[in-house]
Amino acid sequence: MKKVLTKLMLVALVAILPLSMFAQKKKSVPAEKYFYISAEGGLSVNHTDLANYGGPAFIQNGTFTIDDYFLKNFDGKLGLGYQLGKVIGINAKFGYATIAGEKHGQEVIGVDATTIPTIYANKGFRDAKFDKTKFIEGNLNLTFNFANLFFGYNPRRVFNFIPHIGVGGLGFVAGEVTKTTDGSKYLDAKTDREWALTVPVGAELNFNVARKLDIFIDYTYTWAGTDALDQVKKHPADNIQIVNDMYSSINAGLRYKFNKKPCDIEGMAARANEIGMRTNPAQLEEKDGKVCFDVIFTVPAEYFEKEAVMNITPTFTYNGGQLELEPVTFVGEKAEGGDFQVNYKNGGEFTKNYCIDYQPELESAKLMGNPMFYVYNGQIYPTQEEIVKNAYFTQGGDRLINQGVLVPVAPKCEVSNIRTTTGENSVTVTWNGDAESYDVFFGTGTPDAATVTGLKATTYTFNDVEPGKYNVYVKPNCNNGVLGEWQQGAAAEIVAKREPIAIFYFDYESAALKTNAKMNKTALKAVAEKLASGQAITGFEIEGWASPENGDGNNNKLSADRADAVVKAIKDQLKKVKLNEKDFTFSAQGFGSDWNLFNELVQSSNIKDKDQILRVINNAGSASKKEQEIQNMKKVYPELEKNILPLIRRAEVYVK
Repeated sequence: MKKVLTKLMLVALVAILPLSMFAQKKKSVPAEKYFYISAEGGLSVNHTDLANYGGPAFIQNGTFTIDDYFLKNFDGKLGLGYQLGKVIGINAKFGYATIAGEKHGQEVIGVDATTIPTIYANKGFRDAKFDKTKFIEGNLNLTFNFANLFFGYNPRRVFNFIPHIGVGGLGFVAGEVTKTTDGSKYLDAKTDREWALTVPVGAELNFNVARKLDIFIDYTYTWAGTDALDQVKKHPADNIQIVNDMYSSINAGLRYKFNKKPCDIEGMAARANEIGMRTNPAQLEEKDGKVCFDVIFTVPAEYFEKEAVMNITPTFTYNGGQLELEPVTFVGEKAEGGDFQVNYKNGGEFTKNYCIDYQPELESAKLMGNPMFYVYNGQIYPTQEEIVKNAYFTQGGDRLINQGVLVPVAPKCEVSNIRTTTGENSVTVTWNGDAESYDVFFGTGTPDAATVTGLKATTYTFNDVEPGKYNVYVKPNCNNGVLGEWQQGAAAEIVAKREPIAIFYFDYESAALKTNAKMNKTALKAVAEKLASGQAITGFEIEGWASPENGDGNNNKLSADRADAVVKAIKDQLKKVKLNEKDFTFSAQGFGSDWNLFNELVQSSNIKDKDQILRVINNAGSASKKEQEIQNMKKVYPELEKNILPLIRRAEVYVK
């Protein structure tokens, strides 16, 4: 048995070691070496003589079955290991487990037999079972990461398949052997612990959940250097070749790795968009046949790994070609060389100056940068071609730094985009240009002479402008000897302020129009005179208003009702002068409380405390609070009710 197992281990090592060494010599990610501890637990599987399944768990006499013995026997292990490189590791495991089982039909004999014929006659066991055999075990194992071996080293691979083979020992106390039929005893349980060598072989499926934490499922098949785990052995007539007992375990476990933080260039590449890249000036320009600028790189804090190297080669790319600029090399705190050393904690801002010959292709070119990362190994590779040839690397992806080179055009003495903006009685003129100064003409004709001269700014406002249409011209005054020309801009028009032809007044909280009131008679007369004037009138617009002490909610409807009342009065007037109301359009709209007119009337009044009145009311907050303040003020200042508020309760008439 021992010779067979020894040969098996040697064959495995001879087959695997050369492959693992070959894998580690390939140019790849630098290996992360680390210690780890593990804990695992699960079910132990009996493969002794007293087991209905002699091979894989659950298979009994060729049938898939889960029996009670499998579910009632447990295995637990603690481990300590060291990952030697990309493929090979070593670990030691120590654990405690139990096995139990039974055998039906086939006859077996006790392990204490000295003469087979006598024992076979007197101690043959049929339909036997044994109680739990308890054992402690320890073993030393070599592990082989097949995922790294065959698919390339990747310390961040999520799933890994890791076979292992080892050698160790166990100490066990064999359980009692009885009949399955009536429970009568075949053999007593052992009281003394026995020891034996073991050879565990198995594999685990490893799930990398974090940089320092793995979850794994392990299946290990163990050959024991004893046939006494169940106190019996098969009858020699079975013609078996390996008579030692075997057991296996199916465990789930956790592994915690005590590795120092590795140089995570993959993480840097994933966050490469956090590196700032910009130019100064922001717009690249040609000057005297050269294009000169700075590229400013900004590295964020807690980003640059201490053993990392980053190469950025700014490159102008255009249709049909590219122009590579001088590479820039950044190194971490534990690396030497390069152009700039970056502090991990603080990051920093770094400037590289370039000055290149101008060529026409640069006008449509894009200035790109592709950060390339590798781990410092005592050598700095200045170009990205050398990095590709000599080191494991990863890239952050192309980034746009700037776009296009501007070729300045000699300035012309001209202006453009002349615009006008009209106010109530003003016109503001704006334009574009790069002259030393400007003249502006503003009038109804053409520019025989400037209205204003020597303006340094590109805007000017004309105030107190009478209603009418105006032309605008601007002329540049250049300092390079070039004569500017008048350039015409958009015309401007000032429209006269609209005035009502009549105003009707109403009582407090009333929309009833008293046509016999003095001011309303005057308003009706004004409407009649307008109709008789011979002016072409197509319609009437009536705007209703209310004094603000009645609250905005009521005043909106009240002002609208007042406008409607005036429409009715105008229609009655049309009948009197024998005009058809269908020949006119009518628009009536209520605007609610007129706070603006209230403020104007109070400000222009002779009330002694008018400033205080306005300050108290306007600072009151909500409309309801302002209304209440006006009600209070009316009691103290009767002039408000007598001279101010009645003039706000009105409807104004405009003609089209």
